[in-house]
Amino acid sequence: MKRIRPVLSIGLAVTLVALSSLREASAQPSTSVDAGAYRGYLAVRRLVGGEVEVVDALNADRRFVPASVLKVVTVATALHHLGAEYRWLTRVMSTGGLDLDDGVLEGDLVIEPGGDPTWNDDFFDGGAADPVAALARQVRERGVTRITGDLVVDVGRFPGRSHPIDRGVGDLPYRYGTPTAGLALDSATITVRVAPGAAVGDPARVVAPDGVEVLNHTTTVGRGRHGAGTLDFVPLWGTNTLLLRGEYPISEGPFVVSASDPAPERRVARRLHEALDAAGVTVEGVARRGSPRVATAEPAAVLAELRSRPLRDLLERILTHSTNWYADMLALTLARDIAGTGRFDDGVEVISDFVRGLGPNANGRGTPGLWIVDGSGLSASNLVTPATLVRVLMHAVEQPWGAPLVEALAGPGEGTLAAWPRLSRVAAKTGTLRHTLGLAGIVDAESGTPIFFCYFVNHYPDRPAAARREIASALGRWSAAATAR
Repeated sequence: MKRIRPVLSIGLAVTLVALSSLREASAQPSTSVDAGAYRGYLAVRRLVGGEVEVVDALNADRRFVPASVLKVVTVATALHHLGAEYRWLTRVMSTGGLDLDDGVLEGDLVIEPGGDPTWNDDFFDGGAADPVAALARQVRERGVTRITGDLVVDVGRFPGRSHPIDRGVGDLPYRYGTPTAGLALDSATITVRVAPGAAVGDPARVVAPDGVEVLNHTTTVGRGRHGAGTLDFVPLWGTNTLLLRGEYPISEGPFVVSASDPAPERRVARRLHEALDAAGVTVEGVARRGSPRVATAEPAAVLAELRSRPLRDLLERILTHSTNWYADMLALTLARDIAGTGRFDDGVEVISDFVRGLGPNANGRGTPGLWIVDGSGLSASNLVTPATLVRVLMHAVEQPWGAPLVEALAGPGEGTLAAWPRLSRVAAKTGTLRHTLGLAGIVDAESGTPIFFCYFVNHYPDRPAAARREIASALGRWSAAATAR
């Protein structure tokens, strides 16, 4: 392959302008996967003194589906705007007068969501029950023993759609595609256990959490359908209902699935209602989502609040283990804290604006180097150029917040890189969707002359192993060439 090695001027902005004049390499890699695949990459090496050398490039300023590689951009945007020590805040408020002499709150008790994604067993030893119990204890410690109104989740802080409009119906019902929520337990998922019925023709046996109604439209079928039966999980959004439909062969064993919670805010309200009762606080009204009723002219009082672990503690789960929920929740947080609307789409626009603010694109025409609809990369509608990813990485390492991002990238054999050929001295983010594979990161990040790279393969119809080998081979060539200099 033809190698392109211009040495560019010091400074990232000048570097990116210079990239616009690159002549793209026209030959395909010698390790090419299927000839119908469409690929693009850019690898640049930062030299001692700050100059930047283009090591290799192909279609570097064309847009590709990035898959989870997009998470690098989302994390960089969040660190830029929020900082690594950012903590989510959830508050419990009063809407009426509080008589501490007799412990009565005349009005509603309101949960003010903060978009905290950490109420799960990743961050609490007791799982989601811990933060709920902590809020209930604080309310009781304020002297409250009775609430005359309802327990209300204020949904006005996060209005609008909670996910991109094009997210597939096959993704939304399951943990990897769960919509965002301003308030949620267990990453807005519920655990459902399913087994075949006792006899052919019976519905499947389904066990769901308390408070979840299951519409069981399944049928147990005979052994002849072994390996061919399918079950669909369909959350009926905004209700407490999960619809199951399809066939379950009687010869197949039980399984457990993490399904999307159809009404995550309501589940939090119910759990807090129960926790308050256990703490000695009686709520006379119902647990609901909506708008609180203002009972008096008195200003709202904060009765409890809970701050999350810092943002930096989520980064490894986003970049090494590629958890979609956390990445999309960063977009929702940016929508609330930076855009000021709490609308998911506006959070995605904050991410786009961050990239546009880094300077002109590699094609030199000033048009955006990305088109995105989410923060996780799950949508196949996302489009990003290799030059954009390289630009974000190079910008990140120059910032005070850059170290946490680089440290959270997967190393050889770690997280999602475990499925890849062994890559030495790399810190990178993988991306995989149907017919799509990508990798972006840094080779020799600790050296004085690191290589920043991004490599996409789109429209690849076969298993991803060959595409992974192609990318790994390219990284090996680039690293060897840099070492030989």
